[in-house]
Formats: sequence, structure tokens, C-alpha cells
Amino acid sequence: MKSDYLKTLVFILIISVLFGALLSGANALLRPQIKQNELIAEKKAVLYAFGLDDSGQADEIDNRFAELVSEEQIEGISAYAWKKTDGSVQGYAVPFTGAGLWGTIRGFLAVTADLQTVLGLTFIEQNETPGLGGRIDEPAYKEQFRGVEISIEEGFAYGTAGGDQLDAITGATSTSRAVLQILNHTLQDTLATWEVP
Repeated sequence: MKSDYLKTLVFILIISVLFGALLSGANALLRPQIKQNELIAEKKAVLYAFGLDDSGQADEIDNRFAELVSEEQIEGISAYAWKKTDGSVQGYAVPFTGAGLWGTIRGFLAVTADLQTVLGLTFIEQNETPGLGGRIDEPAYKEQFRGVEISIEEGFAYGTAGGDQLDAITGATSTSRAVLQILNHTLQDTLATWEVP
């Protein structure tokens, strides 16, 4: 009887070590492709935030991004600048990170070059409840921010604020509040420090 338990234990141990090694090997082997996919996803997110075409294969997204967007350091913050062919800046995509209800929320807030109007909002990481807080990543939620006038002192608010209507997600109050808190933090701690030419 004891030998059956021992056989089972040894079998489980061997299988665990074998599959652990396989998973570790696959992860190490695929790491460069994973990093490349993450980079393409970030570029696609920045293009979306600017309201630019974010469709196509990886090489198309790469080319479009290289043609229209450049990374810049502004007041010590890494941001993306959307530039016309003549070099004039149309807007900036500012990264943000903060705590949601269930995990980290990361994304980009794109604003006009004069920092007065939102061009777009996109998320690259969120772990909110699917069907509730996870709806922050749906176009209906993100698109309502396009064209909203920015008031750094007042920040964003749900309801009618400054003539703009922003709607929270029904049933996801904590996530909705977290998004506004993150965005307002980005306004006050990042955009408020920038000097606009």
C-alpha cells in the first residue's frame, strides 16, 4: 500500500518537473516574440489614442508609427509626439499607470499640442472584471473622451462638466472612479508641469 503512494508521489513529481521545464523552455524561446508583440501592441495603442489608423499587420503598424510618431522626453517624462510631415506637433500621448479595482491599469492619454483638448484614451493593461469594469476597454467608453476640453485644475468628472458629458460604467463604480483618479493624477502631476511652445 505504501509503495502505491510512493509510486504516485514519484510520478507526480516527475510530471511536474517535466512540464515545468517545458514551460520554462517555451517561455525563454518565445521571449523575443513576446517582447515584439508587446511593442506592436503599444504602438497600435498610441496610434488609436491619436485617432490614427491602427489597423494592419505588424510591419504596417511599425511603418505608420515611424512615419507619424516620435518618442520625446518632456520635463523628464517619456511621451509620444504626433507630428505632421512639416514637423509640427499635433499632439502628445502621455503614459499613465494606476491602481484599478483588481490590478494595474496602464494606457495612454493623447492630448492636443496646446494641452487643451483630449485626442483620445486607450488602455494597454487592465485586469478589471469582464463585462463590468473591463468595459473601460470598449470603444463606447474610450470614445467619449475624444474632444473633451481639459481643465487641469478641475480634472475630469462624470456627468456634465464644462459642457462635456462623460459617463461612468454602470455596475463598475470602483473601476470608473479609478480611471478618473488615474487620469486626473496624470493631468495634475504630468501635464500641469509641461511648458507648451
